[in-house]
Amino acid sequence: MMDRHSPTCCPRSEHGLSRRALLHGALAGGIAFGGFGRLFADDHAAAAKKNDQRVILVFMSGGPSQFETWDPKPGQPTGGPHISIPTSIPGVHFDEYMPNLSRLANRMVTVRSMTSRNGDHDQGGYIAQTAYNPSAVVVPAPHWLSVCAHEKPATEPGLPSYVMLGRDNFGSMHVPGAGYLGAKYQALHCAGGGAGPQDLPKPSEEAIAAFARREKLRGSFSEAFVAGRDKRLVESHEGSFAQVGNLLRSGDLFDIQQESQRDFDRYGNSQLGRDCLLARRLVERGVPFVRVQHQSGLAWDKHRRAFQSQRWITSEFDTAVGALIDDLVDRGLWSHTLLVLMGEFGRTPEISGQGQPGRNHWTKCWSLSFGGCGLKEGLVIGSTNENGTDLKDRPVTIHDLFCTFYKTLDINPHKELQFENRPIPFVEDKLGTPLAEVF
Repeated sequence: MMDRHSPTCCPRSEHGLSRRALLHGALAGGIAFGGFGRLFADDHAAAAKKNDQRVILVFMSGGPSQFETWDPKPGQPTGGPHISIPTSIPGVHFDEYMPNLSRLANRMVTVRSMTSRNGDHDQGGYIAQTAYNPSAVVVPAPHWLSVCAHEKPATEPGLPSYVMLGRDNFGSMHVPGAGYLGAKYQALHCAGGGAGPQDLPKPSEEAIAAFARREKLRGSFSEAFVAGRDKRLVESHEGSFAQVGNLLRSGDLFDIQQESQRDFDRYGNSQLGRDCLLARRLVERGVPFVRVQHQSGLAWDKHRRAFQSQRWITSEFDTAVGALIDDLVDRGLWSHTLLVLMGEFGRTPEISGQGQPGRNHWTKCWSLSFGGCGLKEGLVIGSTNENGTDLKDRPVTIHDLFCTFYKTLDINPHKELQFENRPIPFVEDKLGTPLAEVF
């Protein structure tokens, strides 16, 4: 049993990003594509109206196998050594190492007919988090949660609109940032394992006063820099400095040590468990959008030793996410929180390798799950054939998926923003159709 008061609950080694790095990254994101300061001339006060909708994205980097999660094929040549277990939906089975998600299947929408084309981790991950193919963008596309933060920012003073928990490396490429939206809509990054932003002083009158003095000095330098230049080019990253001040006033927002030992035990003694617990704490306190990284790197990329390692990674995932769903339901958050569980693609039906076999990348047909926020529950959309080698019915594209997410949040997926007098829709080329079944 983990001692939540011991340093191992949130070790210093997991605090990989300092406040200085936060500001540096925000500035870099803000000036890399100069000109976005004039993107949004309209007053965004209306966008900050009361909004109770939340999103928690748990991203399963590496391509989780549909056979060992939501679409098992036991007894088939492609099925692998795992067995399947019944879920709370009659006739539907999940992998044996997902007992909690099987119990909660009647809360979720399970899509077994996802289909895409790009089997590269970096590019597939980019598409699966922006709804844009990297080769099709003229400016960096924003992460879909940055789009959400732009359209529906946090309404409570001092709260960030978008928080990312866990390391942001994704293969050799970083998780998509705010893109052309600018630094104001960049995620506030926390290192993972239940840690808050590194080096942020504990809230106190002294810390706030010290920050105010430094901010006054920085502001004077900024005014001198802006003199004779287009002020709009630096406006967007000013919010990065303001965010630090806001966080100093946000109290114990990130302090999961205040959660009970029972909660720590339910979520599991893992980095994902602590991050899912923190995600619940954040949305409960008014942070609208949270991305949770399941382990760093490509944890679900199982080319070899797939079936041995799949047992513990799936069990870790099932424990943490199962507790998260239970909490969202029990605390009255489920009806206005969209929970998304997905990776960038799936795994091949064929099992390759001798002695320590695994599965390779597969985009033709794969699975994911989402639920909450008033969507219909206990749905299974689409299916694959007996061996899982092809779609049987109801193909769902990445663009369909994002149209569904945006519609769930009352955001027009085909809305356009102007960048350098160029209209850019939220979903590439205005592709995709929302899944009518879930509404």
